[in-house]
Amino acid sequence: MRGLLIIIRWEISRIYSNWRRAVATFVIPAAVMMVALCIFPYLINYMLTGSVSEKPVTIVNAPDTFIEYIEQTKGTTVYTYNSMPEEEFTELWESGEVVKQLKSGTLFVIFNSNTHSVYVGCNGNSSIAVSKAESFMEVVMDPFNDSLAAQGQIVYSMDGFNPVTKLLDYRSGANFGAARVIPPVIVLLIYYCIYSLTSDMFASERDRGFYDKLLMTPVSPKSIMLGKIIASTILVTGASYITFIFLFISSWLNRSNSSTSLIPFGLFLLPDQLAVIAVVIPVTAFLCAAICVNIIFSIRRMQDVILNLQMPLIYLMADLFYQIFSVNPGWLEFTIPVHGSIAVIKAVFLSEYKAWQLICLLVSSIGFTILLLNKTFKKEGYNR
Repeated sequence: MRGLLIIIRWEISRIYSNWRRAVATFVIPAAVMMVALCIFPYLINYMLTGSVSEKPVTIVNAPDTFIEYIEQTKGTTVYTYNSMPEEEFTELWESGEVVKQLKSGTLFVIFNSNTHSVYVGCNGNSSIAVSKAESFMEVVMDPFNDSLAAQGQIVYSMDGFNPVTKLLDYRSGANFGAARVIPPVIVLLIYYCIYSLTSDMFASERDRGFYDKLLMTPVSPKSIMLGKIIASTILVTGASYITFIFLFISSWLNRSNSSTSLIPFGLFLLPDQLAVIAVVIPVTAFLCAAICVNIIFSIRRMQDVILNLQMPLIYLMADLFYQIFSVNPGWLEFTIPVHGSIAVIKAVFLSEYKAWQLICLLVSSIGFTILLLNKTFKKEGYNR
């Protein structure tokens, strides 16, 4: 046990003594992922509409009250507006120009003064356009209707952004949207950081001959390997917690609740939900470390080791795209190592978490980890 603790402390201090290496291992991957999350929706929007920028919302036959409202709220939403009379819209409709603009991502908001109704038209074949229409109704039309209902009554002036009053309005939708993105992103970053650490702790040291020298010390080979694995797990767990906080911050900075954002405004979890995620992260990191170590000691050539360590990244990237378009995880998904971690975190965000899901994850992940470690110990002849 003493030798195990020595290895853990030594590896942690070795990582943090070199700040450039620590930044490259923990900060840069999280920063790159945050940039990718911001850019990805715009790429999808470009592929669907041929335009990177948001199309203006075209307002048809808008009443004066709505014109006054959007002028007062200008700057508090992501929307820009074009206004046109009903006659001009009719001409565009007859010429087929409206259909072309709908396909290019334009949103049409048509007011009918006779029936006092509003029609929001969008391209129903585009998920981006539908999301933009739903966001517009929630962010602009609902408050506008509230302002109309309040006319003639005494009201209190307040800041346009009030987290206390907005929390209950946005939490459900924000958590649902974040459930598609945050769980696979967290697990992907966990594996990437583990892959970076273990390839240096084991593969590079073995290639330089340093690992063989460690085996000649009084510390048992099993303690050396476990110490390095536990150290990498601790380091990556801490980095994952910090990344998780960054994702929360990015949600709350998205005050305009842009429809192109993968992490909507208002993300919020209760303490018991955060506790479940806090348990899942180190278990996942330990499992990923066992997978990487098993790959490293199954292959000798450094080039082949790096190539095989990168293969799970392809699987996790595919899982990321799968989660974006999937809804509720099935019961079997909770038993699949690594993927089960994504399923549990997703269930937490969807407020559908059950205790048996975490139990299934812990049993499958810990069992698979022990199996991989025993296989590696046996292959290397680590009997002490």
